[in-house]
Amino acid sequence: MHLTQIGKRRENPSLVNHHFTPIGLIDMYNSGGAIEGLLCSHQPSVCKIQIKIRGCGRFRAYSSSKPSYCKVNDEETKFSYNTEDGMLIIQLEAKGDCDTREIAVVY
Repeated sequence: MHLTQIGKRRENPSLVNHHFTPIGLIDMYNSGGAIEGLLCSHQPSVCKIQIKIRGCGRFRAYSSSKPSYCKVNDEETKFSYNTEDGMLIIQLEAKGDCDTREIAVVY
């Protein structure tokens, strides 16, 4: 895994020097193997990280700051963020066969 720098924006100083690294589904043996894709997009006032992930359980990522909100398949979802270690956790509920989902982390 590598650390992704997600902002160097002159338009919005709050988007400067954020870092994000997806870890994966932490209850799996090969947690990073659940990650199928990662995309970062910037707009003047928003930075959005999109992660395609296959499976169910607890998704964990390192984030240098707390996101404004998170979505799973375009539905806003609860998340926990630990300010001491930068760990972001999103619970991916088992619905059906735990197919591929898209997580959006928005700053």
